[in-house]
Amino acid sequence: MSAIFIKRVARVLLGALGAQLITIGVTLLLVRLYSPAEMGDFSAWLSFATIFAVMVTGRYELAIFATKAENDFHAVIKLILLLILSITILVAGGLVLATPFMEALPAVVGDYWLALAIVSLGLGANKLVLSLLTFQQSFNRLGGARISLAACIAVAQVSAAYLLGGVSGLIYGQLFGVIVATALAAIWVGKPLIVACAATPWRAVRQSAVKYINFPKFSLPADLINTVASQIPIVLLAAKFGGESAGWFALTLKIMGAPISLLAASVLDVFKEQAARDYRETGSCRGIFIKTFKLLAVLALPPFVAFWFVGEWAFSFIFGDAWAESGRYAVLMIPLFYMRFVVSPLSYTIYIAQRQNLDLVWQLTLLALTFACFTLPDTVDSVLWFYSMGYAIMYFIYFWMSFYCTKGDAK
Repeated sequence: MSAIFIKRVARVLLGALGAQLITIGVTLLLVRLYSPAEMGDFSAWLSFATIFAVMVTGRYELAIFATKAENDFHAVIKLILLLILSITILVAGGLVLATPFMEALPAVVGDYWLALAIVSLGLGANKLVLSLLTFQQSFNRLGGARISLAACIAVAQVSAAYLLGGVSGLIYGQLFGVIVATALAAIWVGKPLIVACAATPWRAVRQSAVKYINFPKFSLPADLINTVASQIPIVLLAAKFGGESAGWFALTLKIMGAPISLLAASVLDVFKEQAARDYRETGSCRGIFIKTFKLLAVLALPPFVAFWFVGEWAFSFIFGDAWAESGRYAVLMIPLFYMRFVVSPLSYTIYIAQRQNLDLVWQLTLLALTFACFTLPDTVDSVLWFYSMGYAIMYFIYFWMSFYCTKGDAK
């Protein structure tokens, strides 16, 4: 593993560490300010916002790393901005028109539809800004942007708990935090880039839309399916077992997702830049792929093994007896979280090789598996165990697909 790669990971890791410490710290407050049922309602609402956020960019932000010419780069950015605005308007309009037909959805979705649309826009814009900072190799600012997002949401949600209370505090706190943090991060991107993108002719924008059509054609459906697969369990749990189960499950995802966001996402920010560069220059990124896999697999094993023995007790001790069930959920899902930690960053090679068709097939299978796991079993324990083991097996397959795509001649 090169010293430069490790140094870059460390720089991004510091920012991710700060963001996760803020997120975990505020969670300790939120679980005492809100009930599991209220957290479950908010999590169901946020699931829909997360799904819509994938749609608003058309996944063209992934195409940024495939651009070679500066004009092409600027055109892609302008295209993404246009898509974020236009698709958000369509989402808002669709929610208004669908209001009479929302009986089957959680009531919180219809009650807060405007906030849902605005947060989707903010999350999409935030993805674009983070991608730009990564492309510019501004890893210090990238870390700062992650901290800013976590801090803004944390302060807003805690403050709103006293001003508004209930699920409204969580929702409007999320909205305010995302918008403010994204605006701050956009300043770091730099005015010259913004001016250059604004001056890019629309003809170039249309050409870029066609040139990188595989991203909305394959990556968008694949990532949308993946997001639905990861978010729909909360909605299905709430519908089948009640809001408390959804709240416990949401806390499990947040806390167990912390190490993934902390290290795996930090590795991804550096891995995708170096892997994309190696692939362009040599036609292969297999070397950095194998080195990164070894790093992640070794780092993840000790903490996950330890958590198997102390997980349930740790949740009860840290978050209180009302949330002890979240710890039991987490132990059941250790195989899932370990495989996600190791494989998720490496799967970016599929995008680099532009083999999104493979990814789409995998995501469709994963979605079908998720629905089966959350609808067929009769108890929460059996639901989570089948879900965990099925997901782990799917990630094992994903690893070999990603490895296959590290060579430029993988067609």
